Amino acid sequence: MAQKRKSDQTKTIAEAALQLAEKTTWDRLTFQDIAKKAKVKVSDVEAQFSDTWDILKWVLTKLEADAKEQVEDYLGDEWRDNLAEIFMMRFELAQAHRKSFAALPKAFLRHPDIAPRFARGFYQMLDRALVLSGLPKKLCQPALVMALGLVYLSVADTWLKDETADLSRTMAAINRRLELYGRLVEFSKQ
Repeated sequence: MAQKRKSDQTKTIAEAALQLAEKTTWDRLTFQDIAKKAKVKVSDVEAQFSDTWDILKWVLTKLEADAKEQVEDYLGDEWRDNLAEIFMMRFELAQAHRKSFAALPKAFLRHPDIAPRFARGFYQMLDRALVLSGLPKKLCQPALVMALGLVYLSVADTWLKDETADLSRTMAAINRRLELYGRLVEFSKQ
């Protein structure tokens, strides 16, 4: 039972951080502000997270896990369609806190020393997405994973500007970019 309470409290703290990041940026969040918003003690936040970037890492990991859970039963045989589904689900799940994610580029520019903390996790998330999509593991070479990172970041930029109710611009961007990416995958097979 104590583990469930801790999990619930972790989600509450993360949700508070996301809400606060919509009004400021991640690098300006404090544990005091987060604790106040989450209605917990500062020591509770400190017990679960080393800093606000650690909260962001938890949020991104949870987003990936939730997206996987939502799509894995519906994936088909075509890896490109599956990858589009995986990416679209991530953007749909993140939509409620788009403003807090929009604040990330400025925070990262002000703190380039933070990038290494996220680069490895970003690479691993992309690699896992490729494997989940059904692309044969032997094709998940580092160069293809890094190229997929560029695809993902360019789609994320479209998503941040997409004001359509159904995120149709984002879906179109995913399809266009994955069409090009598919050509790169085919080229790598040769």
